[in-house]
Formats: sequence, C-alpha cells, structure tokens
Amino acid sequence: MNPYAQDTKLYLKTKVGQNGKSIIEDVFFTPPLKLMSPFYEEENIANIMLISVSAGMMAGDYQEMDFAIGKDCKIKLTSQSFEKIHNTQEGFARRDTKIAVGENALFDFSPLPIIPFGNSDFRGMTTIHLAENAGLLYSEIIAAGRVSRDEIFKFKNFATTLKIYRENKLAFFDNTILDPQSLDLSNMCMFAIYTHYLNLLVMYPDIPIETLRELISAYDLNGGVSEIYGGGLCLKALGNGSEELIKLREDVGRLFFA
Repeated sequence: MNPYAQDTKLYLKTKVGQNGKSIIEDVFFTPPLKLMSPFYEEENIANIMLISVSAGMMAGDYQEMDFAIGKDCKIKLTSQSFEKIHNTQEGFARRDTKIAVGENALFDFSPLPIIPFGNSDFRGMTTIHLAENAGLLYSEIIAAGRVSRDEIFKFKNFATTLKIYRENKLAFFDNTILDPQSLDLSNMCMFAIYTHYLNLLVMYPDIPIETLRELISAYDLNGGVSEIYGGGLCLKALGNGSEELIKLREDVGRLFFA
C-alpha cells in the first residue's frame, strides 16, 4: 500500500527552445518527487536535479518515472542526495522508470548511490528506448548497506532490471539480483572484499573502450569495460566507498559531453 494520498509519479518532456537551449516542455510530479528548474553549465546543456522530499523509500512505496528527451536535446539529470531504502518489513518498495531519447539527443542519467537498509526489499525496472543516433549515459551505484554501521548485506532483497532498445530492437539487458539470504554476496564471484558497485552504460559511438579502461586504472577500483553488441560500452566497477565511484562516473560524463 502506497502511504501517499496518490500514486507517486514523475513525468518530464524536453525540447530545444527557440534560443537553441534544451528546455522543459512539459513536467508533472506528485509527492515526494519533484524536479528543479534547469541550470546551464554551457549554453545548450540543461542540468536538471531530481529531488525527493521524503526520508527514503518505505514499505509499499511505488514510484513511476517517465522521461521523454526530445530531438537534439542535451540533458543531464542527477539526484540531490543518496537514496535510502528503509526496512520494508514484510513488503517491498518498487520503482518503474521509462526513458525515451530522441534523434540526435544526449541524455546523462546519474543518480547518487542507493543504500538498502537492513531487512529492506527493493525492486526496480528501467526500460529505455533510443532513437537510431541518440546517445545515452546511464548508471546506478549500489551500496552493500549502511557500511559505517557494519550493516553490510543485511538487506532482504535488491533487484533491478534494465532493458535498452535501439530503434525498438533490444540492444542491452541487465538483471541484477542481490539476495543475501540465498547467496553469499562477499564471495569472490560477487562483491568479494568490496562494498560498493557501479553499473554504467555508455550508448554512444565516439568513446573508445580504451579510454574508459584508462580512466578505471587511475582509481583504486576493481573494474572493467566490455563492448555491447551493436554499439555501446558497459563499465562495471567495485570499490570500498562511494566517492571514487562517483568521481569515475563524473570523469566518464565529461567525456560524454566534451
């Protein structure tokens, strides 16, 4: 059961305005989500911040987010703070996200890390549709829990599914299932000695794989990059804190919008 008076929904549609800037064409949101007005670090790149005015996601929370990035737009979307998934008791929290990126548009979606608390259950589904020549930079950073409190892998379940389509053809599928009750997440095939995980997708043809590998080597991280069939790169990295993963993510973003 959703604790809010109405379903939590957020809709954003962008376009290029008469002055050549990427602007918001239409927007709608309900509590606890909201969007700040864009600011511009460069003349035609819109930076938009996603804000949640709640303390985090609780049992029964269900969020729907829908982003329509218009033709030729250049949009950066990030979040204001780390996201907390609280103890969901016998229930779970859920989010469904839909993203459509239009022709010649670039979309950089980089929310801050998500922290699943003890006994939390989170389920997310993200579906992305890209026009033939659209560019995408999409990431998620997942913590093992409240590490400073030694609450590591004490959550009940964390599951996210990501599907990316290029011209309505499936280009990438990723299914992350973290279930500490049935699998030792600290084994060598999972997190090993690490506590934070970055999953980053670069769907853009002009960034070579070696460039991303060189960026990873500059950090004290365990990571790698692989090519996606049909175009694109997938970068995954493990670390023992969020700071270096966030910095790596920012470095990749600077390449994307160079």
